[in-house]
Amino acid sequence: MLFRIVAAALLIFAIAGCGPDDSSAKKADHNPINAPAVSVNGQTPPLGPLPRIAQPEHYRLALTIDPAKARFSGHAEIDVNFTQACKSIFIHGLDLHVTNAVATFGGTSVAIAYQQVDKSGVATLTFAMPVPAGKATLAFDYDAPFNTSLSGLYKVTDAGEHYAFTQFEAIDARRMFPSFDEPGFKTPFDVSVTAPDGDKVIANTPVVNDTSAGNGMTKWVFAATKPLPTYLIALAVGPLDIVDGGEIPADAVRSRPIHLRGITKKGQGTRIKYALSLTPAIVRQLEKYYGIAYPYQKLDVLAVPDFAAGAMENAGAVTFREQLLLMDDNAPLEQRRSSLSVQAHELAHQWFGDLVTPKWWDDIWLNESFATWMSAKIANDVKPDQEFGRRTLGNAETVMRLDELPSARQVHNPVHTPDDLANAFDDITYSKGAAVLAMFENYVGADAWQKGIHAYLKKYAFKNATADDFIGTIAQTTKRPEIVAAFHSFIDQPGIPLLTTRKLCKNGKANLVVTQTQYAPVGIKVAQGKWDVPYCAESDGKKICHIVQPPKTEIALGGACSNALYPNAKGTGYYRFTAPDEKWQSWIERAPGMSAEDQYTLFHDVDAGLRGDYATANDYFSTIKALAPHATWDLLDRGLIDSLHDLRVTGVVSGDDLAKLQAFIRTNFSDRMTKLGIAAKPGEPAADTLSRVYLAQLLVEEGNDTALINKLSKAAQAYLKSDGKDYGGMAPELLKEAMRAGVMSQGAPFVDKLIGAMKASDDEYFVQSVIYAVAGSIDPASLKKMLDLSLTPDMRIGDMRYVWRYFEEEAAARPILWDWFKSNFDALKTRLSAQGFSGGPSILRYGCDENAKTELDAFFGPKTSELEGTVRTLKQNDDRIDRCVAFKQAKADEIATALNAMR
Repeated sequence: MLFRIVAAALLIFAIAGCGPDDSSAKKADHNPINAPAVSVNGQTPPLGPLPRIAQPEHYRLALTIDPAKARFSGHAEIDVNFTQACKSIFIHGLDLHVTNAVATFGGTSVAIAYQQVDKSGVATLTFAMPVPAGKATLAFDYDAPFNTSLSGLYKVTDAGEHYAFTQFEAIDARRMFPSFDEPGFKTPFDVSVTAPDGDKVIANTPVVNDTSAGNGMTKWVFAATKPLPTYLIALAVGPLDIVDGGEIPADAVRSRPIHLRGITKKGQGTRIKYALSLTPAIVRQLEKYYGIAYPYQKLDVLAVPDFAAGAMENAGAVTFREQLLLMDDNAPLEQRRSSLSVQAHELAHQWFGDLVTPKWWDDIWLNESFATWMSAKIANDVKPDQEFGRRTLGNAETVMRLDELPSARQVHNPVHTPDDLANAFDDITYSKGAAVLAMFENYVGADAWQKGIHAYLKKYAFKNATADDFIGTIAQTTKRPEIVAAFHSFIDQPGIPLLTTRKLCKNGKANLVVTQTQYAPVGIKVAQGKWDVPYCAESDGKKICHIVQPPKTEIALGGACSNALYPNAKGTGYYRFTAPDEKWQSWIERAPGMSAEDQYTLFHDVDAGLRGDYATANDYFSTIKALAPHATWDLLDRGLIDSLHDLRVTGVVSGDDLAKLQAFIRTNFSDRMTKLGIAAKPGEPAADTLSRVYLAQLLVEEGNDTALINKLSKAAQAYLKSDGKDYGGMAPELLKEAMRAGVMSQGAPFVDKLIGAMKASDDEYFVQSVIYAVAGSIDPASLKKMLDLSLTPDMRIGDMRYVWRYFEEEAAARPILWDWFKSNFDALKTRLSAQGFSGGPSILRYGCDENAKTELDAFFGPKTSELEGTVRTLKQNDDRIDRCVAFKQAKADEIATALNAMR
């Protein structure tokens, strides 16, 4: 699954009341859904995995779903194996109105009293007589409301049509049916859905039959699933377009074809064809790598019209945000690339996560980091010309800014509470985890690593496994036992190693002495960690890899002492580096001839050195100047733009110095933009198309290039005036930046045009682009118009993520967002639910004074008990503010002096 804005509530409970009869059964009923937790038989529902006293073995779900109504109903049967006699147990069920419940065992049926005992969804089952050890079936009749915050089974009304979709990860299946709702329970599911005659129904498996149920309803019966955890069950109901993608033919790994379909809301089927054209090649490349056939009966990819997640890997029925699947023929390359990479991520999960599933949520990092790492590999195989090869490296450099904070969490993080799970789906899980996997793949060798992956998937197919199972299988298969301890040193503690390399000459040969400390930003104290680091250096074209242990390790390098050294060959190591013998300047001089990967790590390590106070501002600006003619599009995007943007929006550079910084940017990058031009050239490589996008962003936002701003603004006007038919001579990829330029140059009247166009649009990518553009306004009234719109039906809940993301990134928009957020908190809580605010403290992530921290703590501090996931994110953003304040105090004058010296 990709990141979500609406985080799921955590609900993990243990068995209760197994043993003597100690209470009498009552008529099945439901507790008030907001009731506080209560003890049952003297036991408070524990926050932890369910003991395996009651083990589900098979589910049968029969649901009646009419998306036009406020509620749905269901009949659920669960075959359970009891390991001992029980009078009562805890089970999962959230906001379910259970009208009848019965347990059947050995020809005996007894009533069950169902009672929800915690507002987050734990319930008790109390049996009229003890259920003996052995097989039993639990049956429930119930109804429940459709969720209004994009979790569980929720409804969407779009253009007057009604739909219902599911989103169950992490623990929202309990909103749709009584269940043992945790990943360690994998069972087959038999599912049927009765829905209005005009609607279509999609589930994890193919339809067995659809027959009239009378009263204008049709019953859809689906084939039994393979063993699945509850969070991977999926349904979609409504007047859906179904586009037949044909059969993915059998291949060397798979002996049968796979039926492929694309699913959209009504009238959008033609717009899924490009995305659907990518899917077969992705599946084939995944099968080739894994050496294991696609494991499920069919494959549907669904474009969901309102969605909290980026995408979700439901087995055989993968759901996506609309912009990832729906696009026109002239869709920008950025959108097409996103479709490929996100499909690769979710389809990688069909094996890694679905076929083999974690036993518990503390290992969800392995699911997500693996799919993140794998998606870059597979996307690059499918479209090598679109340059996905450095994606994992880029993600690693970005996440290090989070991992350097005192509040950074470890990758393999214990999950005990709702806050723990709400924070489990963050960049540490996805990007740091992926970087660690890439580092160990590089260390053991790509072929050996691939064999280890195959062995792991084959061994645990359709079962559950742990991270230790994965690491142990890789170590055994590759015959590299040393990686076990090294792996754990990276996943079981936070932080980033800082490796200082010195050369020693012995008998004319070079040895390296690598000293290990922990990276920390200037003025910030972090707990010191110790790592076994797979260190790879390059000297004279030769790569040398070695496990570097603390406090220092000596490595025989060979070759002449004068040979140039680069301490992180191709950026494969998850560490920061410095080398006093080399000095930054010698690397900066060699930068134009370096590989793209080494240029990438050089900039980020100089930037980190400036922030850690072991590189100078002169080193920083000299590096930018040296790389300006050569920087790849992704270094522009996730290196130079991010770093220079931070200097501006935090106020580290301001006033006259900001004007000098803007002039420096124009001086060093305008010529590249002029040569590329704003129009696409026939047959140009993807690298040029993408470089144009990020050069424009750099020059418009950070360089304040008025000539380019005016040119792009005119093109944006032409686009709006023509209802999207005329791009005004610019490449489609520049539309988003052109609309930002229009806001900057034309102000409020242009904002009004954009908001009008957004309201009339049914294209999520365009909606996102408009929000991005408006976030660049400096007019409070214009900014507030967009914010107010986000509380109305004119903006979908899932699109609110873009408002928060883009507004918090701009100095003028951020305080408007913050004041508005505080004033409208109750309305936001109603729309998003208490589980939708884990990222709320990030609103002030670019704050750079003590007042920002004081305000953040004063508002969110008293609310952490009611808003899931905010305890950690509040501390993270406090740390971000502290880091910025310390950096400004230590380096602002030095940066100003260096700017004045630059030409």
